[in-house]
Amino acid sequence: MSVTLFRDLSMYKKRAQYYLINRKYVDDIPLNNGDDVLGTVIFLKIPEAEEVLQSFALAKGTLSNALTSKMQTFIQNEEYAKAEEVSELIELIDNLNELEEKFKTISVAYVLSAIEMRGDLEIDIKSTALDLMEAIESAFLKSIPYLDDVGDLGKIIDNMRFSVEKLKGRIKGSK
Repeated sequence: MSVTLFRDLSMYKKRAQYYLINRKYVDDIPLNNGDDVLGTVIFLKIPEAEEVLQSFALAKGTLSNALTSKMQTFIQNEEYAKAEEVSELIELIDNLNELEEKFKTISVAYVLSAIEMRGDLEIDIKSTALDLMEAIESAFLKSIPYLDDVGDLGKIIDNMRFSVEKLKGRIKGSK
């Protein structure tokens, strides 16, 4: 695990503070500069968040690459309707970035709430991690008809599920 990822997460502090006050996610608040101290605190409080983010990035990248390859094959074979369907799935996967940003923001808000001893964001961070996992699982399931091999990708999705369960366990046991 690396503290570097969590230093990057610390850039979400302004968004997290807004979320903590208003209980509403807003993505148009600019990111602030990274903070090594806050990054370290986030790392120590919820290191499992890194696993969730890494497994999500791996699943998203692997699925997107496999579908892009399949789309190119459909285009070469002049199967344009299928290529369009796959293109829509790729766009769906690309749009998962907002959920990832929300998870990062709420992860930081969770740590800030613990530091400031205000607000209880256990449910928020767990549900956001589950939303992220369910979104990539849904994209994966919709993609199965177009994939040649789902074994490795299925394992990646399972690893993400395991990471989310570890995070939920950490959050449950952190009181």
